[in-house]
Amino acid sequence: MFDLIIRGGTVVKPDGLARANLAITDGSIKAVAGLGDELSGVAEIDATDKFIFPGLVDAHVHIPGYVLHNRLDDFGSATAAAAVGGVTTIMLMPTDDPRTVSPSYFDRKKRIGEEQSFVDFAIQALVSPKTECREIEEMAAQGAVSFELFLAYGGNPAFIVGHDDFELHRLMKRIQEIGGVAGVTPHSGSMIAKLTELQKELEATRKYLHPLQREEISTGVQSFALTRPTLSEGLGIARACTVAAETETRTHIRSLSSQKSVDLIRRFRNSAPVSSEVMSHHLLFTDEEADQLGPYGIIIPPIRTQAERDNLRKALRSGEIDMVVSDHSPALREDKELGWSNIWRTPPGMPGLQTLCISMLALVDDGQLSLPDIAKSCAEMPAICFGLHPRKGALRAGSDADLIIVNAAQQTIVTDRQQRSKANYTTLKGRRINSRIESVYLRGNLIARDGEIVSDAIGRFVRP
Repeated sequence: MFDLIIRGGTVVKPDGLARANLAITDGSIKAVAGLGDELSGVAEIDATDKFIFPGLVDAHVHIPGYVLHNRLDDFGSATAAAAVGGVTTIMLMPTDDPRTVSPSYFDRKKRIGEEQSFVDFAIQALVSPKTECREIEEMAAQGAVSFELFLAYGGNPAFIVGHDDFELHRLMKRIQEIGGVAGVTPHSGSMIAKLTELQKELEATRKYLHPLQREEISTGVQSFALTRPTLSEGLGIARACTVAAETETRTHIRSLSSQKSVDLIRRFRNSAPVSSEVMSHHLLFTDEEADQLGPYGIIIPPIRTQAERDNLRKALRSGEIDMVVSDHSPALREDKELGWSNIWRTPPGMPGLQTLCISMLALVDDGQLSLPDIAKSCAEMPAICFGLHPRKGALRAGSDADLIIVNAAQQTIVTDRQQRSKANYTTLKGRRINSRIESVYLRGNLIARDGEIVSDAIGRFVRP
């Protein structure tokens, strides 16, 4: 007899849909059986007419409040948002204090997560010109799922690789030697710095110009976007992929936002083991919509044109982009509000953990994606690329029983009030979704139901 049987649901896998019964014992899936198979369980759930998704795996998450837990998102608030939104495994980016730059900081972050997390979590390490080979080896032994290199930005300037090609090669070669994944945040730091300087100088002269001339100078979200063009993104991608081809390092490119970036990575796929991601916001919004959001529309990289958004959707459907991430960067409302008077005072970023799944369901409603696309790009591929599959990101015998039950007969209207992050707003406010996340399970345990947390913080550290 199994611990739990989930009967009659439509299981969503990357290769299609099929009605099945799931048998769960000791936190893992023991069988995915046909409806006619004889199964019995201590507890049973009727999932008839409902969809069962694998728990989502978000490979790009920031939790800035490890130290400032009284103000910014901490493990508790961020992972509560993840849990009610159907994200059952998160991969922590390393730039939030304590920055994951050493074995001791790695261990500290792990201990905090094991005490506070509602979902399972993996840790991504930070490598920089200051990193020694011994530190890479030790963090690999601790279970880092990736080693992150920032070519243009990423917190403290001391940890940015920038244009130091010697260090870029040294670090990627060492990552390859220990069998790791190099996560690369691209862009050109010098281009961003110079364009920002020029844009601010231009804005400073605006008040002295004729009204018609003033209108020719971009301000607000458009002004910020001009400082981070797609060329900057492409320059960083080309450098990283060139070194990846030379060193044969498994490399993951962060936050694609343009067709040219997709094209660049395509050129390198035969010579370098490269994967890529797109943020859910870049699949949903256009630059005009971001402009209407004001400071709430400021993220990095900037949200692009409608044509770029549509190209990114196409690239995701075709598999040229491997996965979708939230890049959960929960700048608080009070900090975002500063940007109405001066956009340069706005911290970039948007909360996204709680809305990752419903963002994808919104794209299904719009006919842009299929349900199997969600299972592939938000569960299977991130788990594969970072060495967690098939334990995570799959609904098969032997996988952790992480799953989402979605009721297709009930709608969701997204509101700010629903948000569990301390950034108590969402750019999806007011959007109507033609389905509802009913319940979320982590290793066979019900952790969220109807938008509420119903379990203790049972999240565990996971590693490749």
